[in-house]
Amino acid sequence: MYIPLLIFWLLFQNICVAAQESPEFTNHIVRENENVYRISLLYGVPIDSVKRWNNLDAKYKILVGGNLKIRKQLIVSGQSIKIDKPTAETSLVVIPDTTNSLKNIRTIDSLADNSKYNYLPILSEPIVKSKEPYFFEKVLYFYFKTKYVFKTVLLLNLFFILSVIILLIVILFRRIKDGYINIRKSKCLDRYRDFITDWLYETHSPNVPESLLNELKDWVYRDVFTAELLSLHSNLTGDSADKLVKLFHLAGLKKYSIRKAFHSSWYVKAKGFRELAQMKITEESGLIFKYLNSRNDILRIEAQMAWIQLNPNDPLSFFDNPKVYLSEWGLLNSLVSLKKIDAVPDFGRWLSSLNKSVALFAIKMSGVFKQFDNVDRVTNRLDDSDMDIRQAAICALGKMAIPAPCHRLRQLFKTEEIINKSEIIRSLTMMSDSSNIPFFEEVMLNETDISLRILSAKGLVAIDGIADNRLNSLFGEADPVLKAIIIHAKDNRI
Repeated sequence: MYIPLLIFWLLFQNICVAAQESPEFTNHIVRENENVYRISLLYGVPIDSVKRWNNLDAKYKILVGGNLKIRKQLIVSGQSIKIDKPTAETSLVVIPDTTNSLKNIRTIDSLADNSKYNYLPILSEPIVKSKEPYFFEKVLYFYFKTKYVFKTVLLLNLFFILSVIILLIVILFRRIKDGYINIRKSKCLDRYRDFITDWLYETHSPNVPESLLNELKDWVYRDVFTAELLSLHSNLTGDSADKLVKLFHLAGLKKYSIRKAFHSSWYVKAKGFRELAQMKITEESGLIFKYLNSRNDILRIEAQMAWIQLNPNDPLSFFDNPKVYLSEWGLLNSLVSLKKIDAVPDFGRWLSSLNKSVALFAIKMSGVFKQFDNVDRVTNRLDDSDMDIRQAAICALGKMAIPAPCHRLRQLFKTEEIINKSEIIRSLTMMSDSSNIPFFEEVMLNETDISLRILSAKGLVAIDGIADNRLNSLFGEADPVLKAIIIHAKDNRI
């Protein structure tokens, strides 16, 4: 920031210096046989002024070929006449003697020997001084006289300085505005909290006071009241939550939430969707449906969560759309919304979906909610070409903990990557079926990956009854690594 300011200051100094050579002056190149007196006659200016303008010595010494700075004006009969570029042939307008009727324009050289004309004295300053140019005029003269590169640098610095000034003004204005808004919010926050608490405990009149309704017309107060009401509502259930919903409608906040849902800004629209869902406002479900597959991640997730909460009879109906996209964060929020409405659908409806994100969610939720009727369909997804689908199916079967798919999982182990092999061992461990003992022993003896051998040892330990005897028999013929693994697996502290 300081470098452009320094450059601008240097430019300003150059302007002030260059402005001394104003449009009021011109340069005269001294020729042979010229002296200061002759030049002063040529331009019609006092000889003392020529001396002063050019800092000449007392002898008025000048050099042939040198430059003299001359004010561009002629003095005729006490009047100041400006000229653009005087030369040796410049004409001087004179007024003839009253006894002479000649009124001609003659050159200075021809008039020097003519005694019929009167001249003004040249040993004093001009009678009428030209007006000194304004600073702005000097700046413009300097600007148009400079080169293109210098003009560009000057303009860029001016633009930068103006931008900084405007930015500082905007920042200052925003800070003042935000500070004022925060002061207003702090003044009403405690009062609104007390009112909402009293409403919950029914220490209030059945109607919202008119003064509060008028106050909520101001967006600052309305935002504070709405935020406090929604925050408290999200932590309550049953009758208490219903009371806050009633207060929301009585306070006239419904129309403002609908306006937010129609707002052009995505973040305001997302906030409106959340308020509609939390306050059970179903009138604008059609608008929410349009954004279930929005490109904006946050808006799409808010729309999906709102749709689930506002449609408890068929909360995941938008899964039927083959183009719908569900992110990991969206899946988690969808699960939270399902738990809020306490309505878990049958995920078998989407287990065969061609939409990968939908199929993954359906497989995972079948395991989370232990939908045993879907075991066969989840097992069929073990043959899927997509490794993520197979991994989700392996984990879901483990959470169901039904021994039926054990054989299929053991078969799959040989062809899978290490990450899926680990999930297979974990799932078989959760099933805790004795038919898995030979499998665990084989992995412990033949696998080279130590993590798989440790998981198999823990899986063998999880099988009650004969697990300890099998481990002891393996310990006698095991190599040092396997012995360490068995000791590790049998340690209950780990």
